[in-house]
Amino acid sequence: MTTLLVLFGGALVGAGLTSLRPLDGATSTAAWRQLLSDPAFHDTIAFTFRITLATTGISALAAVALSLLLRNSGAVPRALVSLPVPVPHLLVATVAVLWLGPGGLADRILGGLPVDLVRDEAGIGIVAVYVYKEAPFLLLLLLAAMGDDLHKREAAAAVLGASPLQSLRWVTWPAVRGPLIVGSIIVAAYVLGSFEVPLTVGPNYPTTLSEYAFEAVQGDLITGESRAAAALLLAAAAAVALAITAVHFARDVEGG
Repeated sequence: MTTLLVLFGGALVGAGLTSLRPLDGATSTAAWRQLLSDPAFHDTIAFTFRITLATTGISALAAVALSLLLRNSGAVPRALVSLPVPVPHLLVATVAVLWLGPGGLADRILGGLPVDLVRDEAGIGIVAVYVYKEAPFLLLLLLAAMGDDLHKREAAAAVLGASPLQSLRWVTWPAVRGPLIVGSIIVAAYVLGSFEVPLTVGPNYPTTLSEYAFEAVQGDLITGESRAAAALLLAAAAAVALAITAVHFARDVEGG
């Protein structure tokens, strides 16, 4: 806790001071006023949260479906499905550009793709890369919760006359609810502040919060740093709010 407070808390304090004190030294809230009145920032907020919600929801649904299919499988299928977890996000995004971008390998082989995944204004490519990475991560959490103890409880429920749907509702879901919700919150917090995937496969406009901060610094060295710090503070505040939500569900394995 001390390490977290020193590193993360210190970074937040530093960002807060930077947002109020640009390079010219005059302390003011001008950066916050410029940020909140910028129409591009409003689009950035909407785009970032849309990407975050889509990624988290699709990853969670995919993880639940795969966990039900693989819970009784051997180690080899589980290992194959888990392969994307240790792969860096930037590597996946780069491969996506090489294969699925305009003029990429898939475009040349198939003569064109029905959907633009790279530089798509809706951010489909960003969501696809994240789902490819985060769904296996959530899957590992769910499979860990579906151990022998859960099998025993499901067998006991079946002996007592519970139907498969009733067993799923009253035995399986309470066991996986906590890990699924906590894992989904972790995924959402990561997507909120991630930089490399949107920059690699995302559209030029709208941008995510991290891209907006990067472009603010590049465009104005004097006040841009303050606006960038303010934007990143908002992303950090959202991540902290998600972390506080996760504490409730992390208190016990069933998320109670």
